[in-house]
Amino acid sequence: MQREITQELVKQLLPERRADSNKGSYGSVLAAAGSMAYRGAAALCTEGALRGGAGLVFLASVEPVVQLVLARTPECCACGCRTAANGGIHPHDAAALRDWFADRSAVLLAGPGLGESAPEVCRALLGKNAPWRGAVLDADALNALAAGKLRGGLPANTILTPHPGEAARLLGTTVAEIQADRAQAARQLAEKYDCIAILKGSGTLVAKPDGTLWHNNTGNAGLARGGSGDVLAGLTAGLLAAGLWQGRSPEDAAIAAVWLHGAAADRCAKRRSMTAMLPTDIFADLGELLAEMEM
Repeated sequence: MQREITQELVKQLLPERRADSNKGSYGSVLAAAGSMAYRGAAALCTEGALRGGAGLVFLASVEPVVQLVLARTPECCACGCRTAANGGIHPHDAAALRDWFADRSAVLLAGPGLGESAPEVCRALLGKNAPWRGAVLDADALNALAAGKLRGGLPANTILTPHPGEAARLLGTTVAEIQADRAQAARQLAEKYDCIAILKGSGTLVAKPDGTLWHNNTGNAGLARGGSGDVLAGLTAGLLAAGLWQGRSPEDAAIAAVWLHGAAADRCAKRRSMTAMLPTDIFADLGELLAEMEM
């Protein structure tokens, strides 16, 4: 049985913005994202994390990506990394970052735009005794996971955000089989990897390892373009970081993120059209939506 995600539910799950709070009250996110070939993904996911309410967002990436992101969102903190031969983050720098974040209780967001360096970077950041309070794995990090490149298990409070193609690789099946029974696929993902699974697509699903399943009815075909998933990954990480500090669960963050992402896109489509809307356009509608819900 699937439970429906509603605006009323999401309003209850959103982390509170308390009058006596400070940036430390809403957690931190380290986004390992971007490469020379895929620079925009880092900009989209880091802004998503900031808009999702995280107190601090750090970007670990190669210098040209860091410069791009800081020009768009100067609120982001920079962890500039050396460039590997494949144009991605040098794995040695990723290992150093893991050590530097050992005492910061941050949420790791890994995958958007990492490119060919993803297996080495994710292996350096994850594994046994990883310091992360939670994690959101997307895009190239999911492909590394599917290929068996990550060892030692995933951190507690991990959320996976695959589209059907990535889900097929994670489960060793085909896209056609994923789409034929999306509910079963979402449940299998959550059970196999012992974490929260967001199966993206028309009628995005959120699954728990115990079989609990949530269905989202917001969103439209305007999201069917590159970058939309990067926004969702960042938004999920921001909500996870802020929520964990208030005792909320990764399931809460996933449910809220998919509904907000889709609802903002529905508003955006009315302004821009499904054809012309871009992932960056969604942020304005997200802000208006959250302002109404916080009243």
